Amino acid sequence: MVYQDKKAKAEDFKSSAYTLLLVGIIGIAALVLLELGVFGFRLASPQKYMTYGVMGALFVIFIVMGMMSLRSAKQYVVQAAAEDELTKRVKMWVQETLTAKSIMEAVYFEEDTTDEEKYFKYFEYLKAAVIQEFGTMNNSYLEAVCEELYADLFENGGQE
Repeated sequence: MVYQDKKAKAEDFKSSAYTLLLVGIIGIAALVLLELGVFGFRLASPQKYMTYGVMGALFVIFIVMGMMSLRSAKQYVVQAAAEDELTKRVKMWVQETLTAKSIMEAVYFEEDTTDEEKYFKYFEYLKAAVIQEFGTMNNSYLEAVCEELYADLFENGGQE
């Protein structure tokens, strides 16, 4: 499962909410204008009530779903702030506590260990260190944060 941070989820819900609200409001307005004869044609009497009922219900559902998406977006904004704070704390702790060299010295390998196996062992050590310091957390979130930390330590010149 690919991790999507709370800030991105909040933006997704917000854009979905605006889209649903816009379509719902425009749809209801179009139905009203159609009934008023603004478009220059009218539906035949037997079908118009069925059409207005079904389409009106659909547009009302869009509006309700849009409002629910806005509420969810607000919840994710709050969660995003807490997630950002935790991410900053984890990154600061790793920068102060761990180096690529200290991780390499802490993990034991056989002589014929491949680079891929070393990566996985270093990554698992990093995850275990974060869990030990900060407690259990969502696994996909933990892996996403540790991917960034691993890149900072080993790939972006962080080896000391």
